[in-house]
Amino acid sequence: MSSHEADLVRTLFARLSAREFDALVGGLAEDVEFDLAYAPEFLPMPTVGRAAVGELIRTVIGGMFDPFRIEVVTTYEGAEPGLVVAEYRSEGTVKHNGNWYVNRYVGIFRFVDDELVFWREYHNPEEATKAMAG
Repeated sequence: MSSHEADLVRTLFARLSAREFDALVGGLAEDVEFDLAYAPEFLPMPTVGRAAVGELIRTVIGGMFDPFRIEVVTTYEGAEPGLVVAEYRSEGTVKHNGNWYVNRYVGIFRFVDDELVFWREYHNPEEATKAMAG
């Protein structure tokens, strides 16, 4: 499926993959909420607000991985306007140990006036734990 909102998710991940964090944060609503469903204890969830979500992205993706690539596999139109569900995958290298990280995700995204207001992500936390070890 290709909808305007699905294209916005693809743009979000293209910016994330290119490490264009400022451009990514520019597409977030001031009161955006990000919730990583199976977050490790050191990442308090949900994270609310453009500045806080931007800092989280810079710290986790920018600080922990290089390179990092994430891409949409498929999308599903939500029951409400502005809502899209996406399946996506990532791959990257963990900076502190050189381990390869690969994961699959399902995310729920809500947009209002082309700004991301809500992002909930489900992933396999065991893959993240394995990659970070060592």
